[in-house]
Amino acid sequence: MNETDLSARIERARKLKKEGFNCSQCVTMAFGDLLGLPERDLARLSVGFGGGLGGQRQICGALSGLSVVLGGLRYASVADKSAVYAEIRRCCSEFSDKNGSCICAELLAMGGRTCMERIEDAVTVLHRHLSGEME
Repeated sequence: MNETDLSARIERARKLKKEGFNCSQCVTMAFGDLLGLPERDLARLSVGFGGGLGGQRQICGALSGLSVVLGGLRYASVADKSAVYAEIRRCCSEFSDKNGSCICAELLAMGGRTCMERIEDAVTVLHRHLSGEME
């Protein structure tokens, strides 16, 4: 993956957000080409994570989408679970370092940045992680 891939993924996420998809769906669907599932299925599988898990303002939906993608790419059996968790924690840590939290309600209360900017951050973190740019 390269910078062009990242720009295309961010642009895809922006388009999806404008179409009304939630934060989780935008991140998941921006990486849909890697998951090998129809876009409709990706939207269905990730919809419930929007708004911080069903609108409860818990974990950021963009990070939930990131988790869906990592699980889809890295999980083949129960033996992979702890490694997938570790990857997700590293990505969440980088996201939190930039945004101040991983919790939707806290992010919204901070103001200053839009959900779209946080979607872009999640796409960027995931892209960097999958490209081997972060360890």
